Amino acid sequence: MHDERGFTLIELLVVIAIMGILASIIFNSIRKAREFALIGKAKAELEQIRRTVFMLEVDANEWPGHKAVGTIEGGAGNNEIWDLTVPEAGLVATDGNFDGWKGPYITAPMKDPWGNHYFFDTDYDIDSSGAQKWAAVVGSFGPNGEGQNVYDSDDIIEILAE
Repeated sequence: MHDERGFTLIELLVVIAIMGILASIIFNSIRKAREFALIGKAKAELEQIRRTVFMLEVDANEWPGHKAVGTIEGGAGNNEIWDLTVPEAGLVATDGNFDGWKGPYITAPMKDPWGNHYFFDTDYDIDSSGAQKWAAVVGSFGPNGEGQNVYDSDDIIEILAE
């Protein structure tokens, strides 16, 4: 009599294949959960930036870039501030032209979770149907980053006025 103990090669390969499938499912779920967490972080930071714009508005009666409060420049172009840490934005430092400036209004990092600067735009098209509906927003270029200065469908925005 021959007593064999252990697993056959086929049994081991089946177990390894099952473990591989389960691992890929888990890693995919973790990746999606991480992406949702980063989007949530960006939304929270944009809400904070919106509040800092409001503080600038109360103190200096201006928005970043010395825009009049409530300004919406439908399709104007070249009115964006791509980096909210510049003095012209008035949130972290001043260029000396914000009367009543009492900042800095924010000291948190001014880059989104994907490493891009948050932006301010007074002619952001918030209508995804193809019609144009302009708004003043602070935003992030979202998970795909799409480089700086390029808007697309995964942008995350906080509307200041529409």
